[in-house]
Amino acid sequence: MTRPTVPTLLSAAAAVLALLAGCATAPGGGTITFRPTDTGIWALDYATALRLLAIGVVPEHAARYHFEPDPIVTAAYQILQDAGVALVEPSNVELVAAATPDLIIGESGTDTELVARLEQLAPVLIVDGMKPLAAQLVELGTATGHAQQATQLTERLETLLAEMKRRVTASEHAGATVSVISACGAGAFCTYGTDRGFGPILSELGFRRPPSQSGRGNEFGFSSISPEELSRQTADVVIDLQGSVAFGGTSPLDDPLLDVSGSVTGRVDFNAWYGTGPLHTVWVLHDLDAVLFGDGASATAEDGPALWATVIGAA
Repeated sequence: MTRPTVPTLLSAAAAVLALLAGCATAPGGGTITFRPTDTGIWALDYATALRLLAIGVVPEHAARYHFEPDPIVTAAYQILQDAGVALVEPSNVELVAAATPDLIIGESGTDTELVARLEQLAPVLIVDGMKPLAAQLVELGTATGHAQQATQLTERLETLLAEMKRRVTASEHAGATVSVISACGAGAFCTYGTDRGFGPILSELGFRRPPSQSGRGNEFGFSSISPEELSRQTADVVIDLQGSVAFGGTSPLDDPLLDVSGSVTGRVDFNAWYGTGPLHTVWVLHDLDAVLFGDGASATAEDGPALWATVIGAA
């Protein structure tokens, strides 16, 4: 089977819809008006389904991940199934039509041709995954009538971030540089900018990034580099994103061109760090705690239930 390209894995074409006061903007420039609803929802990806679940909305269906699942995806599947969400084949318009949803919700990167077909079935809301999580939760809360729950969740996550920031500020890691890289196939590597997933979290905690990672990256938040450029990715803390993104490539932490002899290093789940969502945020904070203050063991799928309990305030 032919492997998808790295850009395909990281994201597809940019989305063309956005929420504005209960209206979705259609590709032709018109609007699709819908009433807020928290029932009859079809989620186009696991991360959207988790965001909805975190604000008290249970989607009826959620599409599975297109590729081999990373640990956070495996954990998400179990969380969603335990909540009664049916996990279904992705991008199957016939399945969506048979379910007759009231609202279809996904995130940026959803194929525009698929969106156009789905619009014939129900209103479609695509949330920009590059926006801050708080803004994404506002959109979802508005669309589902769960604005108060979205605000409460944001406040809970901000409290967790503030607690970690106090710990970092009081430690030897205050103001440290953090480099985030991954293998992206044989002999290829990717670096990650400041806006995607974990980026705002590192900024909030007072960490700095190497000069080559101080921008946003490309439209999907990453940049491809050659092995010769690995020497520019060293930092006080070096994080390797592992899993589906690597395509079997060698970890940059094991490449002699990257000097990590004076660095704290960690190997973490790509999807957990690259994605944006409440579980992603708690997962990243768990990993940073382990790398900076613990035994370095990043979260696994088995840690999912405990991390989810923290998300919903049940821990």
